[in-house]
Amino acid sequence: MTETTTKTKTDRKSKAEKVAPPPAETAARAMLRTIVGVVSSDKGNKSITVVVDFQTKHPKYGKYLRRRTTIHAHDEKNEAKQGDKVELAECRPLSKTKHHRLIRIVEKAPEQAVQVSAEEVMTGKAPEAR
Repeated sequence: MTETTTKTKTDRKSKAEKVAPPPAETAARAMLRTIVGVVSSDKGNKSITVVVDFQTKHPKYGKYLRRRTTIHAHDEKNEAKQGDKVELAECRPLSKTKHHRLIRIVEKAPEQAVQVSAEEVMTGKAPEAR
């Protein structure tokens, strides 16, 4: 008394149909892989170098080690400055080393202190140009 059901072509769904999201969701932008780091150099035109610090566990001893990696990123408006904390997203390769782009500046760096010579502090006036 067992009933056997045969699947017809209409019952089966291809793998693409099962995986594809509904059309409403594809209109929204996909989630981006983001990274947060500190700008170490902004000397290039529309380019920044970002240092990303992270911790990893040693496979044998279990000690957490501090590591860092340098990422080159695209800054379209040249708005990030050295010391800023920035958020980057992966994108298509823009050059040999650039494959991230600037999303936003999370935190601006404090203004850099002006270097003052000892002579200026003692006399109150700037030293003579040499």
